[in-house]
Amino acid sequence: MGMFGQDTKSDILTYSFSYIPPYLTSYNGEFSFRTIPINFEANIHYKPGDRISFTTGLGYCIKAENHYVNWTTPDEYFFEETVSNIRLPIQFNYHIIKSPDKTDCYLKAVFTNGVFSRKVRKFHNYEQTDKRKSYSYIPSAGVGIGSIFFKNRTVGLIVEGTVEKYITSDSYVNRIFSPLKNSTWYSLKIGIVV
Repeated sequence: MGMFGQDTKSDILTYSFSYIPPYLTSYNGEFSFRTIPINFEANIHYKPGDRISFTTGLGYCIKAENHYVNWTTPDEYFFEETVSNIRLPIQFNYHIIKSPDKTDCYLKAVFTNGVFSRKVRKFHNYEQTDKRKSYSYIPSAGVGIGSIFFKNRTVGLIVEGTVEKYITSDSYVNRIFSPLKNSTWYSLKIGIVV
């Protein structure tokens, strides 16, 4: 049988590796695309029955930016900011079609544990003058829809669309960690399933 079929015991567990391309964010009613070039996730899928499955795994993303300070002086000031995130999603899936042959569509609800790291290096005329690093735990929750294609083959294709929101009221965290400037986002995850 296929990836999530139940004909053999080994079909209960499957594994996926996914890439999350640039995603759409919403802030004060305005939408914009955010690019995070390194944004991957490796997951384990457990499907004990025809309708219900669970997913967990490990994700990682990193983004670095340079910010220049424009003052009316001949000196040049700028800082380099690097924000990275390690995440542990816990996902519940409800499969719309019972034991589909080729395509497995499902609705999903996900709670994600996220640990953010922010490193800032300040420069004056290209000489480093300061370096700071901070960490924060920031959970998020979301809903979405997904599909597994070519599930009867050795390697399948997984596609998931998600609307997700950070769950924090910490204004310091919202101000310091740049991904939280847009607390709601829409992502598309594309990967392979084996």
